[in-house]
Amino acid sequence: MRKEWLTPQRIDYIIVPQLNLRLGSKLRHSNILEGNDVYFECNIKASPWVHETGWRFEGQELVTNISAGVIVSNQSLVLQKVQRRNRGRYSCTGTNSEGQGESNHVYLRVQFAPVCKSGQQTVYGAMLHFPVEIACEVEADPDEVSFRWEFNSSFGTLELVPTVTNGRKSVVHYIPRSEQDYGTLSCWGRNRVGLQRMPCLFVVIPAEPPSAVHNCSVGQETEHFFRVSCYEGKDGGLNQYFHAEVRGPDSSLLFNLSSQTADFAIRGLSPGTYYTITLYAVNAKGRSTPLVIKASTLSTPESQTRRGKKFEFY
Repeated sequence: MRKEWLTPQRIDYIIVPQLNLRLGSKLRHSNILEGNDVYFECNIKASPWVHETGWRFEGQELVTNISAGVIVSNQSLVLQKVQRRNRGRYSCTGTNSEGQGESNHVYLRVQFAPVCKSGQQTVYGAMLHFPVEIACEVEADPDEVSFRWEFNSSFGTLELVPTVTNGRKSVVHYIPRSEQDYGTLSCWGRNRVGLQRMPCLFVVIPAEPPSAVHNCSVGQETEHFFRVSCYEGKDGGLNQYFHAEVRGPDSSLLFNLSSQTADFAIRGLSPGTYYTITLYAVNAKGRSTPLVIKASTLSTPESQTRRGKKFEFY
């Protein structure tokens, strides 16, 4: 019997790129601070080999931007002097003739010292001998933050003791006892990364009555309803609320409405009737100058709601 020797044959396989993303070998997720350099490595398995690679940050394409410290190459990504804005999910992609593959997502955590949270109230009105609650909130990672408060005026600086501190927020109850106690409060946060560079600033001013509402409009009119909406004026440094007094053609008071916002839905009206509405804001120091407008409901035969009806100021 004749023996035949079979020669091994090469078997080619075809696959869509398979990718694995990881931080550089000398980096640890829990030890990256603002200002550090970070790099990612993208390992690729593909047949045929990829003809295109790419990088994504939060699902959006990432390209080289030297001024922003972003350097992209085929299988590596370098982020120089990372900032808070660099936090998020990264992935890499590869494309061959069979299609495109995407790697696992790697979340980059960048730890940083506290900074002021945007959108906070920064001006507070206060009455003499009455406490005002001032809240200082920061962004930080880690979020275990201690706080320091100071009051600054033309007479010097005084350190304050916070009333409540919870995570990234601190509250102080401040009582102005004389005119010299109006001024600026500064708040700093500290976590294990470091001390906040620039303090959060809060200005305490003498409280005053609120400003008048303005730019009022009337809309959504029907036979028995219309809505009055106004822009709010300055609150005088205190919480304010709003009133609308509605009077009929004979000047008798029909409704006295109050609201947390300068927006009033007025119901229960008579068809085809003109009404006078007096609007004003109120806080603990008093009330604003009133604003008076006139508006009317639709007459009975009219079936469609009109918007933007003209009205008169007095």
